[in-house]
Amino acid sequence: MLYAQLKSEVITAQKAGDSKLVGILKLILSELSYAQVDYKQGELPDEEVVRVLRKEAKKRNDAIEIYEKVGETARADQEKYELSIIEKYLPTMMAEADVEIEVAKIAKETGLTGGRLMGAVMGKLKGKADGGMINKIVMAKFS
Repeated sequence: MLYAQLKSEVITAQKAGDSKLVGILKLILSELSYAQVDYKQGELPDEEVVRVLRKEAKKRNDAIEIYEKVGETARADQEKYELSIIEKYLPTMMAEADVEIEVAKIAKETGLTGGRLMGAVMGKLKGKADGGMINKIVMAKFS
């Protein structure tokens, strides 16, 4: 459904004459079409679409960081715009405080620490929280 929504929004943006939006949506659809070829089981499910969108968001975050380091503000702004469009289609991530509570709960239930706790938490919170944030919390409080 998310894939179909993106396709229809490209058409809407084209009709509205928003070339900047059309460009990023077409780029996203291009990446999704590559994933569709690999999927081979009908239309791409929302989980796969979200996986591709997360990968694209990570690329934008990395590019923003690099462009800001070298002083290319115009390019960084373009990447920020693209990231904002991509994030519209991603489910909201858990806040850091919520992740801390969840990690503490899993640690208490399982009695795990360090890397094993990290694996258990990642299994439970995959797609709901940022992996880097989970890593930071686990290493800071449960190693």
